[in-house]
Amino acid sequence: MGDFVKQRIALAGVFAAVLVTGACSGSSGPAGSSTATSGATTTTTTSAAASADPVKWTGTFCTGIAPSIEGVVKLLQTLLGGGATDPAAQKAALLEYATTSGRSMADAGAKLAEVGAPSPNAQALHDELVKFFTESGKTWTAASEGLAKLDPNDPEFATKLEQLGGDEADPTELQAQIKKLQDDPVLGAAFKEAPECAAMSEKLKGLGG
Repeated sequence: MGDFVKQRIALAGVFAAVLVTGACSGSSGPAGSSTATSGATTTTTTSAAASADPVKWTGTFCTGIAPSIEGVVKLLQTLLGGGATDPAAQKAALLEYATTSGRSMADAGAKLAEVGAPSPNAQALHDELVKFFTESGKTWTAASEGLAKLDPNDPEFATKLEQLGGDEADPTELQAQIKKLQDDPVLGAAFKEAPECAAMSEKLKGLGG
């Protein structure tokens, strides 16, 4: 499996970890949920009227990335079940994952852009995630188109697979952005409150995520 695919699976793992940790523990501060909710209300009230509700924002985030995370679970199940040594099975699994991820990432970028940043302080993080999702959607769509053209019986299949995709942003930069989201008192609490994030967390835990 090429470095491009491994990198994207690692990023999906970052998302999954945030969902599980955020939904289970919420904010890392000593305040309870009532205080966190009060913080969210204060932020929404004192910031620009156009600021998105933090719970709606995180719910949109979770809804947008859910298909990609579920897809990576299916992909890994296929690869660990013998698909990693079967080029035809590998192509089919990767093609399904790439197609699903392309759509879900593009949708996540569009939906987050429509909802808007949850607060002025979170604007930079919001913009970074919108950019990431939008560009990742385009990259995965291009990768799925390239995958569809590959012949699993080609002796150069593995080499050509590694060449798919393109230059990606440093995964550690995205991980740092996600960490900021998770540690933010308001957004961290919103992860715990958003039903979409809680549902995704439960599904991941059920899958061993």
